[in-house]
Amino acid sequence: MIAKKKDIVFPRISPLGDKGLLIEFGNHFEISSNKKALALDFLINNSLPKGVQETTPTLISLMVRFNPLEITYGHLKEKILFFLEKDLETPTHLGRSFVIPAVYGGDDGPDLEEISDLMGLRSDQVVSSHTESQQQVMMLGFGAGCSYCGLLPQVWNIPRGEKVKPSVPGGSLLIALRQTVFPATPMPTGWRRIGTSPCLTFNLNKEPKFLLNAGDSIRFEQVSKNKARSISDDILWETFEK
Repeated sequence: MIAKKKDIVFPRISPLGDKGLLIEFGNHFEISSNKKALALDFLINNSLPKGVQETTPTLISLMVRFNPLEITYGHLKEKILFFLEKDLETPTHLGRSFVIPAVYGGDDGPDLEEISDLMGLRSDQVVSSHTESQQQVMMLGFGAGCSYCGLLPQVWNIPRGEKVKPSVPGGSLLIALRQTVFPATPMPTGWRRIGTSPCLTFNLNKEPKFLLNAGDSIRFEQVSKNKARSISDDILWETFEK
């Protein structure tokens, strides 16, 4: 199905320099656009055309990097148009499944009470809603290994905070707009922090260095602060659900 907005027809394919190609599914975030980007990413990588070197999905698009000595822009565009004829709405299990331990509230989640007030729920209800929600990694961005996950139920559709925190630690659970941002390294943010996981998803000494991929499924599991201290930050590389 082709959507037309402001005289732009989506999906739109355009070049990125001489070694890249961008497929856009919209000009603002909608979960349907992200699902199409992830489905196309899956189709391309499941039948990788010769010369394609890398694919990178975003919330509304997919970037494809290629070697122009092995495949031309025009030939690659034809292959992608073929993929776009397929039903990108069809649900497809795109990745792996992870259960990620996290400590909620207190010093590990200093904005939990504020989130509770905004949602009109008790803090324990907020935690239960978050841990019961299966989320999909919609994209990686902003920082190394930083995952944008969602979508949470509608009650989580709350704005970003009014102030920017200079830095939050890797493993933070950051909330806004029905999404959980899960950074793997310290970063500044205007999103509210409700918890922290002892697990990190970026490690230069591991293969792959980035554990989570767009399309993976994650669920957070509440653990005590004492339990979290006993969990190594790289444990997800060794124990995850396939």
